[in-house]
Amino acid sequence: MIDMSSPSALPNLDYAFLAEFARVEGDSLTSVGASFTRVEVATFPSTATIYVAGRVRAEEGGDPFGLRLRLGPDDRSSGVELETTLEPTKAINPYSGKVGMIFSAGVPLTFDHEGRYMAQIFLQDELVRSLYFSVHSVTSPES
Repeated sequence: MIDMSSPSALPNLDYAFLAEFARVEGDSLTSVGASFTRVEVATFPSTATIYVAGRVRAEEGGDPFGLRLRLGPDDRSSGVELETTLEPTKAINPYSGKVGMIFSAGVPLTFDHEGRYMAQIFLQDELVRSLYFSVHSVTSPES
């Protein structure tokens, strides 16, 4: 566990989840259909927007840092990556020398086949969380 009282403390992922929809407004995160583990599609290929949302804790006034999301099949045969920079100096409502910075991103993802897919979250190029979900045809015997 990272000691957030250290002056050189690194950002820390408090929580993350997948959702059918998620939005950040000010210092509030709204989600619909959060924490799913299964997606059903009518046909293959199909495209759907998958939302990844969460909160990163960082040192108040700390240096900007990278947040990268990678979504795709578990076998990494294809995928989509998004990257942004979070800036602790612009965070709302610091507390005890820290800030909580919430994020949400909607990622259009094409499903070419049934199977396990994942969303990976990286902070400063370090993998900090993998969220898995399965994709099935609505006509699949497992449905």
